[in-house]
Formats: sequence, structure tokens, C-alpha cells
Amino acid sequence: MKTLYLASWTEGAGKTSLCVGIGRWLQKNGRKVGYVKPVALTDTGDHKDAEFLKQTLGLDESAEALSPLLLDRDALKSEVTSGSLATKVKQSCASLAKGKDILLVEAVGGLDRDDEPALASYHVAEALDAGVVVVVAWQTGLSWDDMASSAGRFGQRLLGIVVNRVPESRLASVRSDVTPGLQKNGIRVLGVLPEDRLLMGIAVAEIAERLQADVLCCPESSGNLVYNLMIGAMTVDSGADYFNRLDSKAVITRGERPDTQLAALATSTGCLVLTGGVQPIPQVLSWAEDKSVPVLLTSQDTLSTVADVEQTFLQTRFRQSGKIDRLDRILKRELDFPSLALLD
Repeated sequence: MKTLYLASWTEGAGKTSLCVGIGRWLQKNGRKVGYVKPVALTDTGDHKDAEFLKQTLGLDESAEALSPLLLDRDALKSEVTSGSLATKVKQSCASLAKGKDILLVEAVGGLDRDDEPALASYHVAEALDAGVVVVVAWQTGLSWDDMASSAGRFGQRLLGIVVNRVPESRLASVRSDVTPGLQKNGIRVLGVLPEDRLLMGIAVAEIAERLQADVLCCPESSGNLVYNLMIGAMTVDSGADYFNRLDSKAVITRGERPDTQLAALATSTGCLVLTGGVQPIPQVLSWAEDKSVPVLLTSQDTLSTVADVEQTFLQTRFRQSGKIDRLDRILKRELDFPSLALLD
């Protein structure tokens, strides 16, 4: 039985999506796959990732068994310092590995802060004698040297890195400049994955939760995904021509602007987010209900709401089944599966 440990440079870089993609690829190649996220932090974690992997990979274990340790940062520090974390993780993984060919292990947190989650990753990978893949989400100003130094601490266990969410305009430079530089330092680049709007989509319910907004209509459509964000113009000339520029979008506009709201509803809109705590007029709600478009109401001002929704897009989790087929196609094209040596 082999163990593959998936860590990341920053939190939310794409560990869960890579677990899904690699797990499905292995299953299609006749391998029995297990999954565990042994540690989750109480301030950022829960069992939702484990529940999604359970459903996607058809695992028999409960989500609680797949994510056994939910710790706050003080407790994690204590577990790492005492050395007991590695022992507990080994025990959890031993039971989950029974009858499996490959066990996928998802790390907690990122390596960029060099804190307890990072130290936990190094300890757990060693305790499990696991091969390691580090997922790196592309961002402006990313320090490749710092990332390479942290990833290098896994030593011979490091199989390589996967650079995720690279904008189309940056793909060529990452492949021609960054990849050779890392390889000269002994770090294999297993894949450069392009940014994909479908994979970055967020559910309307995620927006409502982030804003603590009231859902005024169509709660049954809160699971729908939106892929773009538009801000209702502050002037009277905002209309359908403006909103037709993007499809499947969340539109943020002031609550007292029914003209803007109706113009947005005349186009492909996934949800309306009304700011300032002002209830919409009945005509807006009626048309939204006819088109099954959720209307969210928040007391925040428009700029604060935009900032929160943008952050939600950046931190979106890979928990929607509608993204899986697209992910499979991207990984088949871009990920160096043979270098993972999981079919030996």
C-alpha cells in the first residue's frame, strides 16, 4: 500500500481538488483508493472536505472517520511538540488504509507561515513514509525561492509540485522560466494547471453565508454556482447592455436601485446581492422568483460587500460535483501522473 501526502504552499491552494482528481484517476485505473484529512483546524476546518471526498470517491467510512482530529491551534501545537500527533495520525491512517492500494492524505493549512500546521505536515509525511506533492496557487509576487525552500524540507519524499490557477497570460512564462529554475534546484514540476472560471465558481449559499445575508427568495436555488461578479453602476445608465457582458454572475447593487436590479435580471444572473439593508420593491422579487434567481439582502455597504464576495471567490472550496468533469479533463492534459508512481 502506498501513501500520497498532499500539502500546499498556502491554505486554499487546491489540495482537495487534487485529491479528487488523483483519486478518480486511480479508480479508473483499477486501484482501490482511500482518503483521510487527519487534522483540521477549528477556526478554518470542518468535515465538509471529507464528506465531499466520501461522496465523490464512493468511500464507505464516515466523514468523521475521514477527518478524525479537529483541533484549535494551541492543541495542534501541543500535539506537535509532544510528538503525539504523528502517533495518532498513524493509527487513524492504518485503519483507513485496510483493503486499499493507495491512501491519499490531505494536509492541514499551508507551508508558507512556517508555523504549527507546516511543522505538522513535515512530521506526518515522515511518520506515514509518504510521497509528497505540494500544491502552489499562482499569485503575483509569489516567492518561488521561499516556496522551494519549504517544499525541500520534505527531502527525498518530495515527488514534486503542482502550480495551480495560473492565468492564461502567465502560463508561458511559468513553463519557460519558473519550471526550469525549480528543476535546477531539484524540484520537479508535475503540472502547471490553468486558471479555470468553472473551477472557481462559488455557490450562492457560500455568498449568503459569508455576508450573513437574508435570502429573500428562491432558497432552493442557493446551490447554483456563479462564476463572475459585477457591480451595479451608481448612475442611471446601467442597463442590460452592461450586464450582458458576463454570464452566470452575482450582481451587487444598492437596495434602493430597482432599475439596476431589473436590468440585471434581464440577463444571465445567478443571484442579486442588495446592499444597505433596503428591501427591494415587489416587482424585483416577483421577477426574480419567476427566473429562480436568489435575492440576498445585506446591511453592509456596497464596497464592503464587494470585498467580502471577492474574498469568497479567492477562498472557494472544491465541493461542487459540477466541477469534477472539467477537473478530470484538465488533469488528464496537464498533470504528470506517471511521475507519481502510483500504478507500480
